[in-house]
Amino acid sequence: MSNMNRNQIEQYANNLEIRKKAMSSLSAAGLPQPQKSEDSLEGRNLFTEWDAMKKRFGGVSNIPFKELGDFLDRWTGMVAYARWCEAVADMDRTTATEVMATVKDQLYTLQDGNRELRAAMVSTEPIFLEWQDKYLESSAKYTTIRGLREGYEARLNSISREITRRGSDVLDNRRGMNRGNGI
Repeated sequence: MSNMNRNQIEQYANNLEIRKKAMSSLSAAGLPQPQKSEDSLEGRNLFTEWDAMKKRFGGVSNIPFKELGDFLDRWTGMVAYARWCEAVADMDRTTATEVMATVKDQLYTLQDGNRELRAAMVSTEPIFLEWQDKYLESSAKYTTIRGLREGYEARLNSISREITRRGSDVLDNRRGMNRGNGI
């Protein structure tokens, strides 16, 4: 990229539409975006709902298969939406990083003085500060969403393991009863 003047730098930064281009390419490929789950829209907490469901039915082994399947589907939808949000946040973070670097490099060429003075002057330019803030915000958002997604996946895996063990628990109880270990 050749040297830009101040107006060109600002136009470049403000006209970059990476997310819009990416979304249109996804639409062209026929890939639908995951929708926000009804649980989120209605303020239901899947974490507490799992514990309530276990209490309501008297343990995992008593929960009907349809209820388990529906509940796992809802969790899977939540994880899919969290992955989508993470990807969008990563795209925003990457865009902010690239714009900030380009703005910094281009502003550097416009400054007078030695290397240290030029670098110091760039870090006080309003457009650089604006993109630095956007980068910090997008990085924080990405990190937060990634942490939530990882937590959702860990909880989903834990619930899935609990359900998988359910069959073993039922068999262990039957074996115990067949061996005279109480009814």
